[in-house]
Amino acid sequence: MSGSDMVGTGFAFRLSEESKPVFVTALHLLGTVNGLEKDLLPNELDESIESTFLSDVFGATDGVKQIGVPYQPCDPENENEAIQADVVAFDLVGRFKPEFLELSDETVQPGQRLWMVTAVFAGASPSQKCHALKVVDVEDGRIRYRFENDRLSLKATDGAPLLFDSGLVAGMHQGGTMDETQGVLGHGITSDVLRRAVESMCLD
Repeated sequence: MSGSDMVGTGFAFRLSEESKPVFVTALHLLGTVNGLEKDLLPNELDESIESTFLSDVFGATDGVKQIGVPYQPCDPENENEAIQADVVAFDLVGRFKPEFLELSDETVQPGQRLWMVTAVFAGASPSQKCHALKVVDVEDGRIRYRFENDRLSLKATDGAPLLFDSGLVAGMHQGGTMDETQGVLGHGITSDVLRRAVESMCLD
């Protein structure tokens, strides 16, 4: 959504050239953090979400556009992949035609510079698309990092893509905080965790 109603960020990609495109964001955005009574589980999304609308985060839009339904886990008894990864994926049917990013096979390394790509509410120009961060550590597909800009607001940035210098997707940003001594800290998942989460969903 746009303006004060913006609650998060997401991005689109294909698992392969033959795969259907998906739009992904952080699963926890569909929960108590945004005023719902409970955190929705992947198997509850279909009956809980009536419609989903998106707009261009950089403002080049003629309004919000509707996309399709969230995908369900292929195995109804096993939704842990999506829950543990904190990922939800939506069908991209409709009029919303975003640019598709490409997942990288490169391994994220401590000390590496990545870029969070989204607009921010404060701490940087609204037109600035890329925000530099330095990876602190990587463990079991989870990334922790510190942003170079100590004034950066992370409001509504959960779900934003993390990119390598190459422009390929290194992972997904899923949250952060301001620490008085360490600055603006963030955490997310690597592209391989994101890939496995989407592969666990039925895209047919």
